[in-house]
Order: sequence, then C-alpha cells, then structure tokens
Amino acid sequence: MKITENVNLAGRIFAIDQDALIKLQHYLNSIERYFAIKEEGREVVADIEGRIAELFETKLNKSKEVISIEDVNQIIGIMGMPEDFMDEAQPEQKKRSYHYQNNPKKLYRDPDDRVLGGVSSGIAAYFRLDPVLFRVLFVLAAIFTGIGVLVYIVLWIVLPEAQTFAQKLEMKGYPVNVSNIGSARKGI
Repeated sequence: MKITENVNLAGRIFAIDQDALIKLQHYLNSIERYFAIKEEGREVVADIEGRIAELFETKLNKSKEVISIEDVNQIIGIMGMPEDFMDEAQPEQKKRSYHYQNNPKKLYRDPDDRVLGGVSSGIAAYFRLDPVLFRVLFVLAAIFTGIGVLVYIVLWIVLPEAQTFAQKLEMKGYPVNVSNIGSARKGI
C-alpha cells in the first residue's frame, strides 16, 4: 500500500505517490534555487513545471492514474538536472547552448518573427531557413496563381501558435529540457 497525494502542477491536478512527490519537490526546489538568481527566473520555472505536467499527462491513461517514482525518474532524465549545466566557469559557452538532438520538430506559427500571422517564420524555423524565402514564395504564389493568399490563410488557421518556450524549442527541433528552457528565455 502506498500513500498518494494530489498536486497542482501548472494548473493541472495529478495523483502522485508520496515517494515520487518528495523526489519531485526536491527536483523543483533545486531548479527554483538555480533560477532564483536569474532574470525572469519565475517564468522559467513556470515553463519547466508546464513541461513536466505535459510529460506527466503522457504517462497517465485509464489503467494508470497515479504518477510513480519511476515516472518522476524518467521525467528528470528527460529534463536534466540543474547540476548538469550549473558550471559557471564557462559562461560564454552557456549563453546559447541549445543541445540539439534528432528530436521530431513540430510545425507552429512563430509569433516572435511574424509579419502577419507567423506562418512563414514558423515554416522557416521548422526547415531552418530564412523566413524571407517563404514570405517571397507566398507573395509570388499570390501574384501568379492566386492561391498564395488562400494557402496562407488556411495555414494561419490550422497551425497552432508557439506560445510557450517548450513549443518554441519543439518548433526548432531542440529537446525540451531544463537547460534549453533556461537558455531559451534569453535567446528565443
């Protein structure tokens, strides 16, 4: 028999084993301590909590309703420990050190580099190209075929906007972990 408790993480309620809750609290406390001295530290911690909540949701289903210590360990493995990137001896390298892996990219509209709806800049971020290229393609398609505007409007409606730092990292193909979220607050 295990004791479970309900926790509110990024506005979502989760049932979690007591031992998993203790480990999660220690993990979040270490993240809060690390980002407390940083500018926008609270927002970074909120983004990290939001990502952890998203990962918790993927662990739950009809046959599994409680977060276990194994789930917390897996999520900490995905997100990384603050100690992994606390080395302040090399601050110049840490400023924009996004750790790229072959993570699946997701297509979003990019609100940070938009002219209208962010469709061109979102597609450009997905393909790692200059957004001007896609803007020109949409304009040329509108002039010569007439469907450029229609395609743009449909994509504007269909593509979700990258609102969180986790989504902005996914849009560019970076793993969503503590180190990248902290770096993204400064550079994305």
